[in-house]
Amino acid sequence: MLRTHVLPKWGDWPLGKVDFMSVQEWVTGLGRDLAPATVAKCYQLLSIILKTAVQARLIATNPAEGVRLPRDRSRYVKPVTISREDFFGRLLPAVPPRHRGIVSAAAGAGLRWGECAGLTWSSVDLDRGSLSVVQVAEETHGGIVLRPYPKSRAGVRTVPLPGFLLVVLRELHVAADDPDPRTLVFRDRVGRPLRRSNFRRRIWLPSLVRAGLLGQVVNSGPHRYRAAWPDREGVEWSAEFTTEREAVACVAARAAGGMRFHDLRHAYATWLVTDGVPINLVQRVMGHEQASTTLNRYTHTPDDYAARVLAAFDGSAASLLPLAEESASESVLDEDEEGL
Repeated sequence: MLRTHVLPKWGDWPLGKVDFMSVQEWVTGLGRDLAPATVAKCYQLLSIILKTAVQARLIATNPAEGVRLPRDRSRYVKPVTISREDFFGRLLPAVPPRHRGIVSAAAGAGLRWGECAGLTWSSVDLDRGSLSVVQVAEETHGGIVLRPYPKSRAGVRTVPLPGFLLVVLRELHVAADDPDPRTLVFRDRVGRPLRRSNFRRRIWLPSLVRAGLLGQVVNSGPHRYRAAWPDREGVEWSAEFTTEREAVACVAARAAGGMRFHDLRHAYATWLVTDGVPINLVQRVMGHEQASTTLNRYTHTPDDYAARVLAAFDGSAASLLPLAEESASESVLDEDEEGL
């Protein structure tokens, strides 16, 4: 970050020449190309350097104080939790076969994108049905770098493989013709790590459209396909195309909203908690240092929550309440007592 973003701008500046407006202009410029979280990290690094200069009595004040950062809107995005029925019945069949493995890994093992993209065959134990998370792929301006550590210490973990994911991974292993252990499990056609932005644009969003989870594409006649999609303001748009592929591409490029790839990780945690898996076990397979992170961030209310709550009470109450016949006989006794 220092080499890529900070030094190219500030490396030749005398400390006394760095002023508030220059830092603000730099931060605003970064915000045009980088994510708000990345801009914040770049700013924090520069601010720490300038704060150290203040402590060393090289400058009187920190000119980075008070600089406004781009608003991180991702914090306000509500995750979309897909049901298992929709995942297996709609989404997964709509994903191109060669990419169903990485989608299954996110939904069946709760892996982050970087953990999926950095997974090698040496970390997959097909005999025991488990995988180890020990490496991640990080995208930089210079390309994709494989880091020998996940997001946190708790991120180093072993995750059991559900049956459907184990089947997919075995198929990929056979197709790879006994690959070298260092080979990436999920890679592009020439063996390089998958780039997240390309995957989202070319694979993920079109798959959502085909699954009916983003916009709509309808066959309106011979060689006629009607595409409909909402924009960020909630306005509905539509257009007609001669091929389904063109219609899907249009909706994928223009529709607002829709599931994120990371939402599959949310769904994984929610499925486990809903099925009664103890939260400490969910915390472990998710790679969280604290259980509160698992509860607050990665578990969401399913659509049928009301039915589940009532079913839980009805099921336990049924074994405690007296039988209907006993209740009836008791009422007869009460009437006889009243008569006496």
